[in-house]
Amino acid sequence: MSVSNNKQTAERRAALATAALLAALLGAAAAQAPADEHSQHHPAPPVSAGAPPMAAAPMGPPPSIQNAPAAGMAQGMEQMMERMGAPAPKELYPALMELPDLPPEKREQVKWQAHERMKEGTRLMSLALGDLSQAAPRDDYSAMQAATASMRQGLAQFESGLAAHRALAEGKAPRNVAMQWFKREMNLLSPMAAQTPHGFFGLSLFHYVTMAFVAAFAVLLLLIYLARQRRASALAAQLAGGPGTIGGGELAAAAPSPSSVPAMPSVAGGHMPQGAHTVLPVSTTGSWSGQLRVARIFQETADVKTFRLAPLAGEELPFAFEPGQFLTVAATVDGKLAKRSYSIASSPCCHGWCEITVKHARGGVVSGYLHGHVKVGDVLEAAGPYGRFTFRGHEAPHVVMIAGGVGITPLMSSIRFLTDQSWMGEIWLICAFPRLDSAIFREELDYLAKRHPNLHVTLVLSDEPSTSWGGARGFVTPELLAQSVPDLGSRRVHVCGPPPMMEAVKKALAQLGVASDHVHTELFLTPEVKRAPPAEAAPTAAAPTCSFARSGKKAPLPPDKTVLEAADDVGVAIDYSCRQGFCGACKVKLLAGQVTMEVEDGLTPADRTAGLVLACQAKAKQDVTVEA
Repeated sequence: MSVSNNKQTAERRAALATAALLAALLGAAAAQAPADEHSQHHPAPPVSAGAPPMAAAPMGPPPSIQNAPAAGMAQGMEQMMERMGAPAPKELYPALMELPDLPPEKREQVKWQAHERMKEGTRLMSLALGDLSQAAPRDDYSAMQAATASMRQGLAQFESGLAAHRALAEGKAPRNVAMQWFKREMNLLSPMAAQTPHGFFGLSLFHYVTMAFVAAFAVLLLLIYLARQRRASALAAQLAGGPGTIGGGELAAAAPSPSSVPAMPSVAGGHMPQGAHTVLPVSTTGSWSGQLRVARIFQETADVKTFRLAPLAGEELPFAFEPGQFLTVAATVDGKLAKRSYSIASSPCCHGWCEITVKHARGGVVSGYLHGHVKVGDVLEAAGPYGRFTFRGHEAPHVVMIAGGVGITPLMSSIRFLTDQSWMGEIWLICAFPRLDSAIFREELDYLAKRHPNLHVTLVLSDEPSTSWGGARGFVTPELLAQSVPDLGSRRVHVCGPPPMMEAVKKALAQLGVASDHVHTELFLTPEVKRAPPAEAAPTAAAPTCSFARSGKKAPLPPDKTVLEAADDVGVAIDYSCRQGFCGACKVKLLAGQVTMEVEDGLTPADRTAGLVLACQAKAKQDVTVEA
């Protein structure tokens, strides 16, 4: 059907609803039909409280339709109105036929009946709109269809009463109005008359009421859509992460200026004071510093413990971290503050706590303190998170992870995160340990590999005495890598472990055709062994020296030693945190000489202009002087 036909059909139905009560006048051809037949089609309204009975005196039809069968026409009009959803006009219309001859009391009764029809129509439309607003959010199409049908019925009721009011108020002859409607339906009007606009802007009341209901329905749907969008956004934020949603990529490791990095207190232990702490703001930039409570301690192997750290107040950590980042822990040992960095081994999906896994190094200052003195309930000073040795799954479709000893900790954070997220990429993990009883997280890795077929774990043991071990023995070799990982040359590789092991692995990867930009490494430069520094180290002709202008001390600075390590040798206090070049806590001003730095992320352009260097990264081949 064409657009014009649809428009004409809609206008006809609208006009039919508006002129329904007057069209019934055609069925009142009492002059051509017996009085009892007229009463059968238009019975008198029943007597009700507050309304006197009405007499339906028959009236003759208009002259131009004298030859039309009155009963058939009336019956046809009633059937047409019933198809439209409007009630058959049997009470009001006979009285309207006598409108010119009605006495005042009869006119008041007709007016009252018209008013009741309008009230009933308004009630039906209001109920229908309420039903429609409840059915739409549930997508209940049957209920919506029933509501729209009821709305049409109410509109027909309202317009019939309105037409009666207009007939009473304007004094128009009902026969003439009916004749105009009949001619319009039969296309008997002249072209100019058919095009005559009606109502404001050429629209009828039906159009305005329909547009009002459509607009209300559209507003209702818009409100429902906005409510669903808010719920979806809240759910997405909750799934992305509680405190400080972790982004889709690596965190920027550029450190803030020294003034923005809070100083770490020197208190290193003790039980948590009651009621003395508040919830700290969330940090995702590595600038957080504060206290964490030791919630649990797990003995992983004979010399490795995992410390679960929880917030002092509240239910969530005051910072968010990427898988593979690390924290710096401070401890006061023998009256001296010491700081060491430890990888976060837990998954970022755990917002209420994080875990660091620490190996007790022989002579280790902080690791010895953690293993020998820290108990559940104690409080530790920490700062971070730091580091770019991260993998979330979006960096590559598959990943190869190679760990040596406790170097598995940052890789374990990524593995836990990837399996928590049901990542579909392939994960190949090659771990090197001395013996089976020193294999950290072995049982958990077996469990995860059984639950996640895309996780492939290979253990290689260098000093395993048991003959029952049927796995790989020795070290991570090119042959072992080629056997464990298919198409290794195209993979992204993460390596973490002792320096000798990492150098050997990087050479093996190069032999197998892995590009250097596909290999990502992590190496902590923190000296865990407490050295006995000389009181005043004498410079030698073979090595340059580092002079500390403010303290008046001087120390040898071999090419493989940093300014920070030289300062530790002679007891010069330079603040530090990560020792990785990320946090910027160890910035000092270079007064003389030149240095090289492998990592400079902790320096801003303004720091470089001011001549600042990172003491934890600065190395030199000639004498240098720093302000410390």
